[in-house]
Amino acid sequence: MVFKRRDKQSLNQRLGALFFPKKGWKRSIQYVSHRVKRLPDTSHKIALGAAIGVFVCFSPILGVHMAMALIIVYILRANLVASFITTAFGNPVTYPFIATVSLNLGRTVLGMNTKDDDFQGLHSAFWQATTDAWQLIQSWFGLAERPTGLADFMSNLFLPYLVGGTIIGVVLGAITYFLLNPVIAAYQMRRCVIVAERREKRRKERDSLADSGE
Repeated sequence: MVFKRRDKQSLNQRLGALFFPKKGWKRSIQYVSHRVKRLPDTSHKIALGAAIGVFVCFSPILGVHMAMALIIVYILRANLVASFITTAFGNPVTYPFIATVSLNLGRTVLGMNTKDDDFQGLHSAFWQATTDAWQLIQSWFGLAERPTGLADFMSNLFLPYLVGGTIIGVVLGAITYFLLNPVIAAYQMRRCVIVAERREKRRKERDSLADSGE
């Protein structure tokens, strides 16, 4: 492969780079911002794609955030690459915070009692719900017994997480869009001016060489 690393990283090295980027979090954020700004599309589509990426990070349907971003991007005609880049906002470092805040906000909105759930417990509950969902499907064909804990999971965890995550995702997505759109537009305008100036400079140099050759 053309872009394959020469020094193949081990699993521990890749995990370490995820939690502690080699160039630091500040440089990593600046790099992501730079990549987003340089995408070849309109500022509206790029900013909208970035906003979608942030929004899906707050979905309780774990493991399919990129697929969700793909569907929403297709519907809204946004920039797909920008959405995939900003889905990195949801990562092992931020997920405990995202899950806790989304769940507690959802419970508050729904008038439920808030609890101090640890992220490991939430992760286990979601994993068990996946198993229960598959068992439920099997039970429709008489291949397994009907699970008993899925209804409790949906009402006490999934629903409040969905409500809270949707609210926070919409707010942060909107903030992302309205912050990035003018910045990207200004950046693209500046690049156009610089490119035009360089072309004009090269044209003058060619004209100057042509005149001196005469």
